[in-house]
Amino acid sequence: MAHEDYKSMIPAHALSALDAEESRAMNQHLSQCAECRDELADWESTAAALALTSDPVEPSPQVRDRIMSAIRDDKSSEKVVQFPSRRNVWSSFGSLGAIAAAVLFVALIVWIVVLWQQNRALRHEIAQSAEFVKLLTTPGTKTTELAGTTHASGATARLAYDKTGHAMLMASGLPPAPQGKEYQLWYIVGSKAPMPGKSFAPDETGEGTLTDQVPPDAMDSAVFAITLEPAGGMPAPTGEIYLRSGL
Repeated sequence: MAHEDYKSMIPAHALSALDAEESRAMNQHLSQCAECRDELADWESTAAALALTSDPVEPSPQVRDRIMSAIRDDKSSEKVVQFPSRRNVWSSFGSLGAIAAAVLFVALIVWIVVLWQQNRALRHEIAQSAEFVKLLTTPGTKTTELAGTTHASGATARLAYDKTGHAMLMASGLPPAPQGKEYQLWYIVGSKAPMPGKSFAPDETGEGTLTDQVPPDAMDSAVFAITLEPAGGMPAPTGEIYLRSGL
């Protein structure tokens, strides 16, 4: 392939839309062509900027159906249904095919943004799990199990904190928090008023994590509880207890 052919494939390569054979050829060309490497970097930077600044929006199922229907009805697009082509794909489309291709390209960009956001969330979850494991293996770390009450019978949580009071909580099985509400951690020592901890919102699967600092008075003999409170937390508990240690 000529240099211009490779250049026309760069956007598709940035979106991981090339087949295996063309991807290998493109990678080989990139290893020898600084100009194409720079252009690919520009495309990847654009995708990264979109992922970091845009709210992910998943295209509706009707978008693809409308596009594919338009392409099938346009006779001029019959020879370009395989994407990407070894020649400049845009020059092969008729007017309707070009519009459909442009819409498809935008849809691909949006989908990449969605996947990018999902991958970022997954990386964050993995990092939190690794931090929790590291805390568990730190000498002197204490752990406490929290069990669900009648308001969340299937919920469980584990709280770990080291000698400095640095704590992490990982909960699962919690009911979804209503709008404007979050779950809040409390430290209860004897007959004293519960000391407030931070609040968190679980994901759609009922799992949630929290990083907090255990008060000095609660380091040795505290009961830990989680209630449902207004988002941001409260200075004193107002909601029902969903999880509690010592049950």
